[in-house]
Amino acid sequence: MEGTDGSNFIPTLRREFTGGAYSNYRVKAGPPWIRFVVTPEQLEFHGRGLMRLFRLGPWTIPRREIKEVFAKRKNLFGIFWEIEIVTKDPSVWWLFWPSQDAGPILLAMEECGYPVEWTPHNWAGMPIE
Repeated sequence: MEGTDGSNFIPTLRREFTGGAYSNYRVKAGPPWIRFVVTPEQLEFHGRGLMRLFRLGPWTIPRREIKEVFAKRKNLFGIFWEIEIVTKDPSVWWLFWPSQDAGPILLAMEECGYPVEWTPHNWAGMPIE
């Protein structure tokens, strides 16, 4: 692709979402204190507000470390959803609590090459049939 100045460049696919995040031993912050960035190379969690002032984050997960990504129901009524990011290390997991619907986030992750499971999961992480 050619830029307006005649140079060649490759556009980078990058999507940003606001919400909360949890990971064992790393971060625990409710919405809207996390900015979640999806790129083809890695997933990034950036602190917002006071978290940014105290220089907490960013936390990154390289794409090669991710085993599976899926949305799961956070309550019995299915009103709230969270996105679970399963890594190849069974002792490390990540949750992202989106401020909006989980569908566009999963679609952005799939476009960037992440292994997205579209079957909704229940609160325990088991697929809902």
